[in-house]
Amino acid sequence: MALFKKKPKTEVKAKETAPVEAAKVAHGRQLGVKTVLKQPWFSERATDLLAQNKYVFLVNDNATKPSVRDEVQRRYGVRVVSVNIVRKMGKPKRFRNSIGRQSGIKKAIVTLKAGDKIEIQ
Repeated sequence: MALFKKKPKTEVKAKETAPVEAAKVAHGRQLGVKTVLKQPWFSERATDLLAQNKYVFLVNDNATKPSVRDEVQRRYGVRVVSVNIVRKMGKPKRFRNSIGRQSGIKKAIVTLKAGDKIEIQ
């Protein structure tokens, strides 16, 4: 019977990749792919680090040092010398009679090559 006949692999592959290629880039990043960098992190200590040419970013929990380095170099067009990652665990917090948990964060401290700067707004 023709109902159970397998289709050649070339036809199946062409149909699967067509929608992906059509919607690959939107607003400067790929659709369906989480970016490594979430946002720049501003604090008193982070602004003090700017004098040493270090920038602090909030990153995804699965981000690694090489992935952060590649993303910063690609997005801002600068040379990264080193990346340090800091993980801050969430604390248990109480509101009236219910106990919850404050969410944890993961920060990346990126050191740039001398002379490179990032314009963060």
